[in-house]
Amino acid sequence: MGGTTGRSVGIPALAVLLLVAVAADIARRAIGRPELRPPKAAAAIAHGMGASAGSGSDAASRLLEPAAAPERLDTAARGAVLQRIASEGAGTYLQAMLESEDSAFHRWPDARGTHPLRVGVVRGDVPGFREEFLANVAWAVSRWNGIGLPVRLEDTPDTTGADIVITWVDKLDSNRTGRTDLTWQRRGPIIRVRIVLATHTPDGRAVLPAQMVALALHEIGHALGLGHSTVASDALYPRTSATDLTPRDRRTAVLLYSLPPGSLK
Repeated sequence: MGGTTGRSVGIPALAVLLLVAVAADIARRAIGRPELRPPKAAAAIAHGMGASAGSGSDAASRLLEPAAAPERLDTAARGAVLQRIASEGAGTYLQAMLESEDSAFHRWPDARGTHPLRVGVVRGDVPGFREEFLANVAWAVSRWNGIGLPVRLEDTPDTTGADIVITWVDKLDSNRTGRTDLTWQRRGPIIRVRIVLATHTPDGRAVLPAQMVALALHEIGHALGLGHSTVASDALYPRTSATDLTPRDRRTAVLLYSLPPGSLK
């Protein structure tokens, strides 16, 4: 009897301890993972251009071979790309990208469709940084992941092995609050990206969380290979307040990833 009584008391006690341990683990994970929330409206904020070197943009981009231009597509491929843009480019800003990007497209290679792009976000240790900014970046990543591109963004704690590294600074120069530096091969595929986000505008105003959403959406779009849009409502407009992607943003990215990277000159 004594042994039976001991087991009947011990089993419920063990169950309680297990429940407490599981609850603690869930709480720990929740604290460490940014919560995704729809952002509030943002005031317009200026962004740096994440384009290739030599495009006339104000971003300092790095090439795998700094003195080399992207390889030119052959005549048949160029003709096919231009025909696709003419027939399917309505409602996109691919034509504007060609005009501002020195007639070249850059995107991640098709092979990355089976391997997620690793995004390493470095917690900011600069004036004005908020923990909420991490959730803002996570929201932006989720919106780009939601459009069905053949590449997927996935966070990683190992920034040394990340394909895209996001860091923070107090302020940037040249009237910018964000900068995206691309490294690509001569054929045009992107192989590495570094994004810098500012916690203050160049005139010293603190960047608000909704503005950080717009900033992250914009710079991650550049990291995927998109250039600037000429429509103010788009996330890739140079001075945008968009806290979500527009149909034009989505269509432009989807069409870009159906075309080969390289120069159309």
